[in-house]
Amino acid sequence: MQEPGDNSPPQAPGPDDAGEFLNNPIHITPMLEFLRCPDDPLSIVQSRLSLAGNFVERKEISAQSITIQETYESEKAGELWEKVRTLPSGLSDSLTLPNGIRGCGSTRELFDSIGTLLRHHVPLAEKDFPLVAYWSMATWFLDFLPSLPPLVVTGPARAAARLLRTLVALCRRPWALADLNSATLLNLPLALKPTLLICKPQLNRRLAALLDASNQPGYLACAGKNFQELYCAKCIYIGEHCRQALMPDGIHIHVEGKSRRVLLPLPTESVIQEFQGKLLFYRFVWRELVATSKFRVPESQFGPEVAGIAQVLGAALVSEPDLQRGVMELLRERDEQFRVDRATSLDGVVLRALLFYCHQENQQKVFVRDIAAAALGICREEGQSLHISSEIAGHVLKNLGLYTRRLGSAGKGFDLDKSIKVRAHRLAYDYDVLPTEPSCGYCHHFQVSQTEDLMQEV
Repeated sequence: MQEPGDNSPPQAPGPDDAGEFLNNPIHITPMLEFLRCPDDPLSIVQSRLSLAGNFVERKEISAQSITIQETYESEKAGELWEKVRTLPSGLSDSLTLPNGIRGCGSTRELFDSIGTLLRHHVPLAEKDFPLVAYWSMATWFLDFLPSLPPLVVTGPARAAARLLRTLVALCRRPWALADLNSATLLNLPLALKPTLLICKPQLNRRLAALLDASNQPGYLACAGKNFQELYCAKCIYIGEHCRQALMPDGIHIHVEGKSRRVLLPLPTESVIQEFQGKLLFYRFVWRELVATSKFRVPESQFGPEVAGIAQVLGAALVSEPDLQRGVMELLRERDEQFRVDRATSLDGVVLRALLFYCHQENQQKVFVRDIAAAALGICREEGQSLHISSEIAGHVLKNLGLYTRRLGSAGKGFDLDKSIKVRAHRLAYDYDVLPTEPSCGYCHHFQVSQTEDLMQEV
């Protein structure tokens, strides 16, 4: 939503100086939100949330100090409000919205209560409970985040259904959808920035590509005669087994068939509204600081994929530096898996084969067929079943920006000059396939100094 605000939003501090803004009075601007009418749960009203006073200390704000008034203020020139008013009855009735606002205590208390709710209702591995809590809180700030990866779920259908139905209590504007297809996705009112809880065990590549494009703002797709932005939050159940190639940028979790804990029945409507009201309170109090969060995750510690995930999840916990650091520790194991997957991918294996020839003394040139043969040998040694022909290897090299040329009548390949070696090592560094022990000066440069001055020479 586009909310009224002043021209000088507060600047969010980094983890080391969080106390500075927790204790200082600060101006919190009003916020427009869609709520359920407490007296008529099927009615949706547009409300204006504001504080009775202009300047307060955030830690002293209570639910009683926030005023909620029904309003008809312009919401993107009335377009968004009009979309809500004209929703089909099925979508309107099933859209979960808060019916009020409730105090949530500290950020740590809210985070812990979300973890407790998940433990009561969902059979997950212990390490995944906090990860789902981070993600569900981030859905309340989708409009302030540069992206939000989907939560991708595998495991038994019954256990996955428990997770999806529990997330109704924890996510912003959730819709539970079965058998989603491309046409349905494009006709949903995504301008609402909802959270889609999708059960789609047979996910095809076209729908996967559209869902992948919806991970960040700015991408438009044609819906009938109009175009709309796809950006929204998503939790997707893709079936019993993981097909990670379809959703490579998602946060993958696995629900368990049997739980060691006695699980409670699914959350009641009163529990759902309790958490919806608490998370609405949290959004109202912290949204401006999330929007200007200075929380950063260095890519020197994580690969770019996991660094991006950690950064958006940590930004939603702007008032808790310990929780921000916690998300980095939580994702460290996943970062290692990303690195392994990248190194054993087709691109990674072809790069390792090219690097082998770069490290051969007195090797002046290499043919694509030799790179393909070396890559195939690597696959066989590691028990992989990748098929790598000369044609496939040539396409991989071209897609990586390594362009071959004809080396006489013997075929295509490379002159192994300085330019090719530098680019090969730069790519090998990016794909985490450099040898553990440096085999040449280029290896040493990228492993130790981690600068790009060699690239400037090319």
